[in-house]
Amino acid sequence: MNTIQPGGLYAPLPIPAYQVLARMKDHQAQRVLMSIVSHLGLNGRESYPSYTTIAREAGVGRNAIRKALDVLVQYGFIKVFTIREGKKDRNKYFIQDAAYNSGLMNKFAINNRTFNASCRRCGAGMDRGGYGLGPAGATHIGCGGSVKIWTKDEKFQQVSVVSYRG
Repeated sequence: MNTIQPGGLYAPLPIPAYQVLARMKDHQAQRVLMSIVSHLGLNGRESYPSYTTIAREAGVGRNAIRKALDVLVQYGFIKVFTIREGKKDRNKYFIQDAAYNSGLMNKFAINNRTFNASCRRCGAGMDRGGYGLGPAGATHIGCGGSVKIWTKDEKFQQVSVVSYRG
């Protein structure tokens, strides 16, 4: 059993989320995500940086931070809660599993992923986060069907045919 949690080992970088944001060319949201991730606590899930800290580290203004947070929430990569600390409100950011596992991404995020396989049972397109490898071969995590992993030539033909089904 895998005991390494997101944020474990050396880098808590949520690579699938970062790739989606890169494909969208939303570099401000990438930088804001990196700033939030760089302040993760010991559990690897929650972070408390202030807007001032995020602005300094990400090199963006307050309005850009708000827009980037909206994108990160819409794509299901983070959840933001406001908590009261004395007389001030403070944001608490929770990194979601979808930021680390493309198989858990919502329909907004998954449409910005590059598929490399499809399920033979339900027809869903997926990348490596959508299937597991076992003794019987590749199996779709969603429905349990067998998975066809595309060759390099098949990828270019299939990407326009297979769409997200969720």
